[in-house]
Amino acid sequence: MKIKQKILITTFAFVCATTPVFAQQAIYTVADGKLNASELTYDFYDDSLYCVNVKVGHVTDIILHQGENFIGAIGGDTARWLIDKARIGNVTHVYIKPLVSSARTDIIINTDKRSYHFLVTATDYYNPIVSFNFPEEVAAQKKAEIQKLNEPTKQEKEFMTIFTESKNGEVILKDMNYKYKVKANNKKLAEDICPKKVFDDGIRTYIEMPKNRYDLPVLYNVDVLDNEKLTLVNYRIKGKYYIADRVFNHARLQYTSKLYVDIYPAEEGDKK
Repeated sequence: MKIKQKILITTFAFVCATTPVFAQQAIYTVADGKLNASELTYDFYDDSLYCVNVKVGHVTDIILHQGENFIGAIGGDTARWLIDKARIGNVTHVYIKPLVSSARTDIIINTDKRSYHFLVTATDYYNPIVSFNFPEEVAAQKKAEIQKLNEPTKQEKEFMTIFTESKNGEVILKDMNYKYKVKANNKKLAEDICPKKVFDDGIRTYIEMPKNRYDLPVLYNVDVLDNEKLTLVNYRIKGKYYIADRVFNHARLQYTSKLYVDIYPAEEGDKK
């Protein structure tokens, strides 16, 4: 139930974060922008046209996206306009200045990332600074944050791998067998070298290893008829677990030739 709940919450949060609040417009007037002191800020969309008021004797500074490289600018009327640029730090500024009061034209500024489309008009009132927000980048950033927030931790991934399985499209807990006993050949070191838990799901055996100062032991299958006959088995290490692709009648964790732990299925009456 908790797993399903988490999926639903994640999906809802993702939809909310990646759905724009306002629909894109074909033309944005000055009234559509956000004015803060002398700076007019628009939300940028690739296919939209942005209105900018300019004034004879004054320069309007258009601030492009940080990190973009200016390629060129072109206007429908170039005779009555001055267009210049400068790079300050990692940001390109494009300067627009009308030469006559009746000037009106469209200007396209191209960078290596996008094209900005403007409709500029010389008036008695002008916009000294024009900048942009980028809603698609904000949505992408929120999406990444949500994915990171909901990404399983190392411990959660370990738990899902070992303790759950998928059946009929649902994630359920495995039915585990914990009936095992362990025996160290050196009783004084038993607490340090014996596994914390041993269990199986009927197909694989999982051995939770303790933290100690010893090198990792090797896992063997011990012949039930000959305790001296050891066979190396297929296993892998996942976090603190040894995972063997089989179940055992007798397994051995061999630290050294003189230090090992034997693992057996527990029988009725065995003490844990």
